[in-house]
Amino acid sequence: MKRIFIWAIGVFGATLLLGQQPNYVSGKISKDTRWSGDVHINGDVVVARNATLTIDAGTRIFIAPHQDVTRGGTDPELTEIIILGKLVARGAERGGRILFTSAAKAQRMRDWYGIVIKGRRQQSELRNCIIEYAYKGITAYGSAPVIENCEVRFNFYIGISAEVRAKPTIRNCLILGNGVAGINCELGSAPLVEGNIINQNTNGVIIFDRSNPDIGHQPAEGTQSKGGNRIFNNFEYDIYNHSSMEIYAQNNLWNTEDVAEIRKRIFDREDNAAYGPVIFEPYFGQTQPPIARRRALPPVPSIALESSVSTSGPENRGGTSGTRNNVSANKSSDTLAVAEQRTPSAENISPVPVKRETVYVYQPPPEPSKAEKTEAKKEESPPKPQIQEPVLEAFLDGGKRQYIRRVKPEYPKIYLNTGTEGTVILQVVVGRDGRVESYRVLRSDGELFTAAAIDAIKQYRYKPGTMNGKPVKFRVIERFRFKIGG
Repeated sequence: MKRIFIWAIGVFGATLLLGQQPNYVSGKISKDTRWSGDVHINGDVVVARNATLTIDAGTRIFIAPHQDVTRGGTDPELTEIIILGKLVARGAERGGRILFTSAAKAQRMRDWYGIVIKGRRQQSELRNCIIEYAYKGITAYGSAPVIENCEVRFNFYIGISAEVRAKPTIRNCLILGNGVAGINCELGSAPLVEGNIINQNTNGVIIFDRSNPDIGHQPAEGTQSKGGNRIFNNFEYDIYNHSSMEIYAQNNLWNTEDVAEIRKRIFDREDNAAYGPVIFEPYFGQTQPPIARRRALPPVPSIALESSVSTSGPENRGGTSGTRNNVSANKSSDTLAVAEQRTPSAENISPVPVKRETVYVYQPPPEPSKAEKTEAKKEESPPKPQIQEPVLEAFLDGGKRQYIRRVKPEYPKIYLNTGTEGTVILQVVVGRDGRVESYRVLRSDGELFTAAAIDAIKQYRYKPGTMNGKPVKFRVIERFRFKIGG
């Protein structure tokens, strides 16, 4: 019999013995509590206002799908982790990430509700965590948690939602494959969004009401976001501003330097005068007159550099409205902004004011030695971490998938006759030869839709992906929308 420990002060202060069936926990945590190892939940867990829930690195939290024995929370049919006090979930970068996932054998979006952080008096934190298969991955409700180096993926509605004047810090995260949006901002929220990869969601960032997220300032002053977000290859919009606020999203990468192309992926005042503008220039690497240097690419979140194709079934758990439909992920430009150094020349250097009898002569700086060049290169270009296959689409040469053959799925006749519409979302691993190597269903609105989508994906052929010129396996999200008359 496998023995597993949950060290705790309070209601979970016990050693649980696991046999064939796990011992599930749920209910209120009224005192400081620590979780470690594997934790199984089948109903809402509520951390009281004066309590702290600490989760050790490497802990795996398995949530029973479509259950809530407490019948409480926002959704009485789905389990929630509700933080009224404080959550401290500090995972480790390599091999010690904290996993929040569904306990289902065939995991799907919306198997559980998500993590809801309402504690205002104490700052919660999630670092090096994976949150997947929820309805909303993380909700900051009037709170200001730090969400850093996390992977928030495959959630039915939203990856991270900031609500009711919430001010979360969202930094260096991979926000991938979420149903409606990667980040949602509503009811006067103001998250700081910096250094993230926001990719292959239906929309990247959605903004409602009088919310005012800081997605990047150039230059950044004080506590402003420095930008450095990679926001591209989202299926409909990269940023959708449905608020009246002026939104700053400067110094970010859009996988193109074509301003018109970037503009197509943003919904704002140019599309509807009732909404505020999105200020995205200068984008990362855009030339600054007259002699401003373009900086090295921002560091890639370490969470995105590990292979994260989930094999996290219970038997093999590892750390792993209003839209413009004609804008899709496969229309993004082939070029990723590439950093370069611009050396000032004599023509664009102005002499300082001098007396009339003084003659100003431009003296070019001395050529640095080979050792100095090497040292400078080390400082400006940090060593590239090892990236395991299959790689994320964003890291391919060109930054996106390319197709040789795409097949439109056949609309199931019975659904067509009954007027049934739906969506199927698949995660696909593409081999080095461009053929589909494997796939997983993340969401389906009907078994016949699933069958049609799988039949289509098996016939897809991609242009082989390369990274730094070398063939690699890569992973993508494919979305099939079955819409009558669409």
